[in-house]
Amino acid sequence: MSYSLAFSQSIITVLFVADKIQQGIYDFVSTKELSDSLNIAKPSAVKILQNLNRAGIIETREGAKGGVRLATSPSEITILDVFNAIEHNRPLFRRDLGLHIAGKKPESGQQAISELLGSAEEAMKASLEETTIADLITKINR
Repeated sequence: MSYSLAFSQSIITVLFVADKIQQGIYDFVSTKELSDSLNIAKPSAVKILQNLNRAGIIETREGAKGGVRLATSPSEITILDVFNAIEHNRPLFRRDLGLHIAGKKPESGQQAISELLGSAEEAMKASLEETTIADLITKINR
């Protein structure tokens, strides 16, 4: 199992909206502009935006001057926040091997694999929590 493409698309979506602020543009960004600029199919963009809105990362407005903008400062949004908004705590790895073999070694092996993969996933999440949208904007603008 792996995380969805929507996770990566969500990061770039939040970066796109945050960069507008860096450029001094505080208007809402339309879904069409976002979809066209990032080459994300509009239905996918809408789903991403709904998840980000539910998580409180962006706010939306309908109408002619509507669209999306960040609900909070880029320095307060971690990549883990974006991850949680999109992946809904879905695990990266399947850890239930479903072995049909009983015995100490198969059970110990499955337990060791589960612990290893769980530790790897927790380390990844800790890394994502250390990086904010503002950090990525700084890297992009170097």
